[in-house]
Amino acid sequence: MTGKANAIGIDCGSSYCKGALYSEGRIVAMTVCPTGWDISSTGSKVKAELMGAQPNLPSDVPVVATGYGREKISGSHKITEITCHAKGAEFLFPGVSFVIDIGGQDSKVIKVEKGKVSAFLMNDKCAAGSGRFLEMVLDRMDLDLEGMEELLAMNQAISLNGTCAVFAESEIIGLLAQGVPREQIIGGVAQTMAAKIASQAARIGLSSPIVLTGGLAQSGGLRLALSDSLGQTVESAPKGIYAGAIGAALLAREI
Repeated sequence: MTGKANAIGIDCGSSYCKGALYSEGRIVAMTVCPTGWDISSTGSKVKAELMGAQPNLPSDVPVVATGYGREKISGSHKITEITCHAKGAEFLFPGVSFVIDIGGQDSKVIKVEKGKVSAFLMNDKCAAGSGRFLEMVLDRMDLDLEGMEELLAMNQAISLNGTCAVFAESEIIGLLAQGVPREQIIGGVAQTMAAKIASQAARIGLSSPIVLTGGLAQSGGLRLALSDSLGQTVESAPKGIYAGAIGAALLAREI
């Protein structure tokens, strides 16, 4: 089956809503904005931006929504983010065998065979391996992602004892009060997150090549921490933050 010429994918996560437009054989537009409190309105905004990026699109372009807020995206078909991330990762990084996605609410590890899911595990019970935990840490230390990268590049880390987000936050507050340098703390946080994800990966069986997708895909420091914990190189997918949206758009072609 050739598939439809035009299709839209919307990946509405807890933090950001991403969109991708497929048209005539390629991804022609991508967009991202904060999800906010009104998921339905955010999804409509993302769709409108994508429609505006390609003149003369028919109004009945198929839409697949995925992610945390997919049920709130009107006029769309719903597909799980596991399926969409696998499809999108294969598109961005042909031949990928293992996908790691660190979302705002959870972290996911996915075994992939030719763009299809063969096994997966999602951790939505412990915040310590999620993007939300990292956001809390960065806010506490007055850092953004660029600042985090600069500190991680110093390759210093202090071991953290806390194994859950609540205890780790208390421990970090104590370390800051003791004057422990931020680069050591953020290095310890990266190691803690990587260890959580390595534990997940071990349960379904690691295979390579391994690709990190999602909003942290371009973090060289986090990828290095993951590579150390996994014992294998973790690659970065170009435009990895859009993997779920791209996968959703590709799947929308088949509807």
